Amino acid sequence: MLSALWTPKDILEKAKSLDQKAIAITDFNAWYGLLEFYEKASDIKPILWVDINFSYDGKNMMNIVLLAKTYEGYKNLIKLISIANTENFKTIPYINYENLKTYSKDLIWLSWWKGEIEKLILWNEKDELILEKIKEYEALFDWEFYLEFLSYDYNYFPDRKKIEDKFKFFIDNHSIKAVVTSNYKYINKEDKQTYDVLLCIKNNWKYGEENRPKLVWEHHIMSEKEVKSILTWNNIDENLQSKLLENTHKIADSINCEIPLHQLLFPKYVVPEKYQKLYKLL
Repeated sequence: MLSALWTPKDILEKAKSLDQKAIAITDFNAWYGLLEFYEKASDIKPILWVDINFSYDGKNMMNIVLLAKTYEGYKNLIKLISIANTENFKTIPYINYENLKTYSKDLIWLSWWKGEIEKLILWNEKDELILEKIKEYEALFDWEFYLEFLSYDYNYFPDRKKIEDKFKFFIDNHSIKAVVTSNYKYINKEDKQTYDVLLCIKNNWKYGEENRPKLVWEHHIMSEKEVKSILTWNNIDENLQSKLLENTHKIADSINCEIPLHQLLFPKYVVPEKYQKLYKLL
């Protein structure tokens, strides 16, 4: 709640003004805005993501971003979100590795910022161990696992330089796939102050308090040109930029998720065999 400042209609209008062919909406551990977003997206492809807590043991939490590639993937994401909020909910909702193994079909996994790969890099784990984990994820998701570069300036987020320098190593030496994403919280640059007020409401901060946490980066919907300029500023060469953007476009093009709406979806019950005769008689 109160973590972003937009409506689905605003997002789609902004994407259209930037000549974008697709844009994503990413709720956290849930999908509150999904159907409104999906219904309003007429001439722009809606990409349906969820940012969800992931843990092996229910204690050490990480974040992963999952995308629905097809309607089957959409149903799998619904199942994972339901499991997180019912079966696994202790202090916060989460999914575990077994849940992922069971419901990984037609999903795309992006490594995100607080994911396991990023944490292993920040913990200075050996390259062999990190690569083994990447290969495990690739196999689990039918090679639809991607390292995720973010359009953040390293000067504001120094951990990203360490993470993305290691990403470059895996891309160059082990042909690991990667994408670039832009994490938006509001629509236009001029919305930043309004969003800052929203965060104060959410966290019970006083807006005029000098020492409160403040926004250090722009979280508006960026054009591809803006994303490229940030990558260039971060010394990511044109060849790698092309790879990242190409994979980002490939993912958008590969997604074909059509959700049947406004139908009566009654569950199908199978009559146990020992009652079949009685069922037919009745």
